[in-house]
Amino acid sequence: MSYMNEIRIRSVMLCFAIPERIRFIAELDRDISEIMPYLNTVIDGVIYNQSGHSITMKKGDRMIGIQSRQIAAGKVIDLKDADDLIKWFKDLVNDTYEKKDTIAPNYERRKQMTALDVYKLLLRQTVKNVVNLPVLLLQLNLLLRKNVMKCVDLFSGSFNEKRDELIRILKLCDIFVKEVN
Repeated sequence: MSYMNEIRIRSVMLCFAIPERIRFIAELDRDISEIMPYLNTVIDGVIYNQSGHSITMKKGDRMIGIQSRQIAAGKVIDLKDADDLIKWFKDLVNDTYEKKDTIAPNYERRKQMTALDVYKLLLRQTVKNVVNLPVLLLQLNLLLRKNVMKCVDLFSGSFNEKRDELIRILKLCDIFVKEVN
């Protein structure tokens, strides 16, 4: 028997951010508060609020808010996409519940990575090189969400460690990273 059997869409509205898309609110058939610390462990990049019994996350470009008995999502393409998202979440909850004895729960609230955090990571390299214009341009490109992977200096060899850390952080933030060779 599954831990969670059904998630039922209760409301569908137009998306505020992208008018061609939708947002929805759906009801879970049970309270999943007890499984949230385990979800916090198995899903990269979520923000878990233990006292509020909520999780905030992104899947692709979709924004998802989860409460103990509800899931809401924005930037959803259409109803089929909403159904796919619900199925993914239900399967994830059920799989996590089945494996919870082998998963260490994480009760910590992760801080959402901001552009300033990445800027600080890269700023150390800029300070070492006094004023390194290519690194400063990389920082500005990142802040403006340009394609960071096209920055030639990032692949020059002297930045390998910083590049690898930046790619790891971007992937954790669910920012698409297309590596170029």
